[in-house]
Amino acid sequence: MLLRSFPDLSQSDSDFNQWFNSRWGRENCIVWGRSRFADFGPCTHTLSIRAAWGGAQHCHFNGRTVAVDDDNFLILNHGRVCATSIHATRPVESLAISFRPGLAERICGAMAASCESALAQGDTLAEQPVEFMEHLRPHDRAVSPVLRFIRAHLMQGLDDEGWYEEQLIFLLERMRAQQLRTIERVEALQLVRAGTRHEIFRRVHLATDFLHTNYAQSFSLSTLANVACLSKYHFLRLFTLVHGLTPFAYLQRKRTCVALRLLKSTQLTLGEVASCVGFTTRSALRRQIRRSMGLSPLQARKQSSTVATTLGSTSGGLASTRHTNTAQVDS
Repeated sequence: MLLRSFPDLSQSDSDFNQWFNSRWGRENCIVWGRSRFADFGPCTHTLSIRAAWGGAQHCHFNGRTVAVDDDNFLILNHGRVCATSIHATRPVESLAISFRPGLAERICGAMAASCESALAQGDTLAEQPVEFMEHLRPHDRAVSPVLRFIRAHLMQGLDDEGWYEEQLIFLLERMRAQQLRTIERVEALQLVRAGTRHEIFRRVHLATDFLHTNYAQSFSLSTLANVACLSKYHFLRLFTLVHGLTPFAYLQRKRTCVALRLLKSTQLTLGEVASCVGFTTRSALRRQIRRSMGLSPLQARKQSSTVATTLGSTSGGLASTRHTNTAQVDS
């Protein structure tokens, strides 16, 4: 199922609702569009991934609200009940992909099998259960290029479901590989017990998601620590261990990334941009841009939009990399 606008199931179009419900949760579904105001759900999703550009789309699930924006994407597991909303002054572009039931398990089973097993067992390879960590993930060089590749063809008007099926298989492979690298990072934390490492990682990312969602507001270290259910002293040490940055440095980098996008995509003044992203003064934003990029705000505004990606790292920010899989480019 491919939609280039956000479905409004509250409308009285019974034919559309019947068509949508007959396919939702049973097959691969791609929903892409732009809007300043949109609400969807809550409803039960299959395994899904979502991204947004030009602003934030809020995802409401498991008692949390998380903002997906230009810096990150979100993976939610099969069976997750989620609602999404966009309330913005400028159009926000959203891409949501839900995978048909069982596809991820089959892909992961195939990835774990040897070539000999694939030859011997054909299409009867054992499936593997799939469980992703549900937190905002910074754009990277594995998953994000595939998302951008799919997005580009949606913009071009491609409607070939067979082509999208191939891309979703590539996407699942990248998602699984990224998850394995994330697990390796967790295991590398300098903590004794494996269970402790995973729980610390989960709690720190609860606070990280809160930071990404509320970066324009003022909040204290204690607020972030409370979100993570930790004392602020342990939280400061563990956040820095996970991200390689203190919470304040991470927050400043997030604000600077958003400020650079606004400088490049709008005519807002420096003071207006500073206010939008949470800097208290223009001079504070000016210092941060110069510290991060070695440029004045005016110089940064004139640079190409890819400059903002240089602020990224493995723990946050954007990564600017083309999707260059030959099979996909030739498809």
